[in-house]
Amino acid sequence: MPLRRFDRTSWPEHGPHRDLLDLLDDVHVHHGCPSERVVARRLRTSTARVRDVVRGRALPGDAVGIRDLVAALTAQGRADPATADRAEALTVAARRERDGAGPWPAGRRTGRPLWSPPGVAPATGPATTG
Repeated sequence: MPLRRFDRTSWPEHGPHRDLLDLLDDVHVHHGCPSERVVARRLRTSTARVRDVVRGRALPGDAVGIRDLVAALTAQGRADPATADRAEALTVAARRERDGAGPWPAGRRTGRPLWSPPGVAPATGPATTG
């Protein structure tokens, strides 16, 4: 079966968002090009959400989301820490370029999974314990 790379038709020509997508594509290819459906299953989110991110139509919701995505692209489910750090930094830069948002408060870097369903904004503020 031939490897299927991400659709690049919606990717920006340059900038941090493009650099992030190039990084995600490199991880994707290096780990055998798992399908968007497989990646979505690993993330426990919709295929449409994964498709929007990897095709450049959306950015991951937060630091946990990008780290989870990078891990889901690998066969082992664990990403190289340097790659995950780079992906997080590029996501922050892309968000700043897009809308002035980011970086996220330190409390958001741990805890809650923040892969929001399509059309739902990620929760804001620190995670609460009950």
